[in-house]
Amino acid sequence: MGWFSGLMFKLYLNIVGAYYSMKEQIWDRHRKPSLPLDSSETNIVITGGSRGIGLEAVKKLLDLKCRVIVGCRSVNQAAEALNAKEHVDKLTIIPLDLMKLDSVRAFAEQVKSTGIPIHCLINNAGIMFGPRKETEDGFEAQLATNHIGHFLLSHLLFSRLEESGSADQPARIVNVSSIAHYLGSWMDFQDLHLKKSYSPEQSYGQSKAAQVMFSQFLDSMQASKVPRVRVLALHPGVVKTDLYSHVWWVKAFDFFARMVMKTAVQGGDTLVHAALAPELATADTSRKYLENSRLCGISDFTGSLENQRKLWEASCQMLNIQEFGKE
Repeated sequence: MGWFSGLMFKLYLNIVGAYYSMKEQIWDRHRKPSLPLDSSETNIVITGGSRGIGLEAVKKLLDLKCRVIVGCRSVNQAAEALNAKEHVDKLTIIPLDLMKLDSVRAFAEQVKSTGIPIHCLINNAGIMFGPRKETEDGFEAQLATNHIGHFLLSHLLFSRLEESGSADQPARIVNVSSIAHYLGSWMDFQDLHLKKSYSPEQSYGQSKAAQVMFSQFLDSMQASKVPRVRVLALHPGVVKTDLYSHVWWVKAFDFFARMVMKTAVQGGDTLVHAALAPELATADTSRKYLENSRLCGISDFTGSLENQRKLWEASCQMLNIQEFGKE
């Protein structure tokens, strides 16, 4: 990919982002989801709960009396931000670095060692843009953090989720994707780690498309039986968080950005809705994901069963998974 193609990806993402920012502020304004007031019997695992929309989602989940296990790199930061001492019976914070597969495995083992049922796994943590770098496992960093690490974590916790779910109340896996998944329509399955050429925007869009495709394919795998686990992806909104530290116009026009972008609190609402809304337990999520706490369409590329299968097989191969959910 030359400089011109990289520029086109950047331009396309900015146009899509601007469109959705206006859409979310004018004709599809933020809707606050209607949720159970008491979810004290619900146990939730979430990645990346120390800042941004993840932090706000955890606060809301604790207010709803859920028991929450947070996986993040900054344990002390999360503990301070969440007033951990006030939630000692409902909050557990465990170190997790999604760029390191050993860390993902260790986190999963600690979660399972608690012995509690898991009713929902929210794969929220993510990185956005920045120069190309590889993890110690040899994966491109954005794909590793946003998709591969979460794919492995879902695999490792899947049996616990199945045990915790039921036909009437299936457990859930929620993948926090983005409208940037449309950029993944140029995904090259022969070069998923973008070794031949790299664009930060393409890499991010590709990782977000991967989360949508993973959700669609795994959920469809449950269709042949009464599902005990449902899987869905979501776009939390164009949210003003520190993920935009590499986006020049957000830094240069901070006041304007705050006017047109969602707050982290608003962004966290869709995560909580995806985790707890009763109607999603039986909703048809094929070729759909959540925007603004309601089901919307996905790109044709991510909706393709053939593309989903290709990514699924590539992900299993990268992680040496012989049968998903079976260790």
